Amino acid sequence: MIQNNFSDTHIAVSEIGFNSPYGTEINTYFSQAGVDNDSSLMIEDHDPQKFLKPKGQRFLNKATLIYCNTAFHAIHNRNLAEKIDKAPQRIGLYDGTELSNLEDCFIFDLTAKNQGPDRVSPMKAPSTIANAAASQMAIQAGIKGPNFSVCAGMAGSLQAVDIASLHLKQGMIDYGVIASTEVRNGYQESIRKGHRNGLTPSSELGISMILEHTDSLEKDGRKPLAIIKKIHSETHTDETISLEVHLTQVLSNLSAFFDFDTVIFSGGLSAIDAEVFENILTANEPTISVLYPENTFGDFDNVGGMFGIAYAISIFNGKNNHQTHQKNIVVLSTDKTGTIILAVIERAHP
Repeated sequence: MIQNNFSDTHIAVSEIGFNSPYGTEINTYFSQAGVDNDSSLMIEDHDPQKFLKPKGQRFLNKATLIYCNTAFHAIHNRNLAEKIDKAPQRIGLYDGTELSNLEDCFIFDLTAKNQGPDRVSPMKAPSTIANAAASQMAIQAGIKGPNFSVCAGMAGSLQAVDIASLHLKQGMIDYGVIASTEVRNGYQESIRKGHRNGLTPSSELGISMILEHTDSLEKDGRKPLAIIKKIHSETHTDETISLEVHLTQVLSNLSAFFDFDTVIFSGGLSAIDAEVFENILTANEPTISVLYPENTFGDFDNVGGMFGIAYAISIFNGKNNHQTHQKNIVVLSTDKTGTIILAVIERAHP
């Protein structure tokens, strides 16, 4: 087992940006998606607020457009434009997405192979690189701080939150802008069929968050949406212990340090046998209940962890059917490679 230590972050989630077929309000998505089965899975307007510069948009792929829109949405809500202008090197960009530019890579390679390299537009080349979305956002917004894209699969967005929190702790940045996207196309559907996980795909999504120190929020007279108390990441490599058993052990160890009775398993549900996990957890920690947003909203390739944090905030704010009187909720994501990342999210307003 490879792991890091529990890291004290005490970082605030100050704003959330969102885009989906149901609009740009995430609580509307929580209430309607999964219930309205007739709605399209596709986002028709990738930039409804017209945040992006119109020049060159036709060369940007869908994942980049959604990433930039949601990142700008959170920046706009937090009024960060002036701070970006004054100190662009103090803002970091993080992309918790791995598969969203898959279609562009296939089309680029297949066109070059079958029709010749001269038939591929050089303007499409940037869309094939892993950091396409965050790099474009840096150009659009004038941000010059750290620029990261991660590759933790279904645990990717929570890994991006982890890295942004680390940079805040180390004093590298004052604000972290994290975003993750889900796009749907035939290439991804082919991969999904190979998983055979029984889950329906989620709709297309974009979600972003602003992370910052609590004192910068207080200085601006604002209150946090939630506090990230701890983030724990590791790679499960012990083949003698099942992932379900190991997850239960991790949660049991965590319960010795934090009071919580709710775990949001969001991102990587297909990597475990949920029934086995529930049975083991109930036997060892009978007071802990587990929520599985993917059973309602569909399978997440990328956004699961950040979606889980937003889901926890909705519970704290009384905008969710689930209720808890504890001050903490644990958000958990996994990947088939053995990656495990969990975050302890604290209620901002007791």
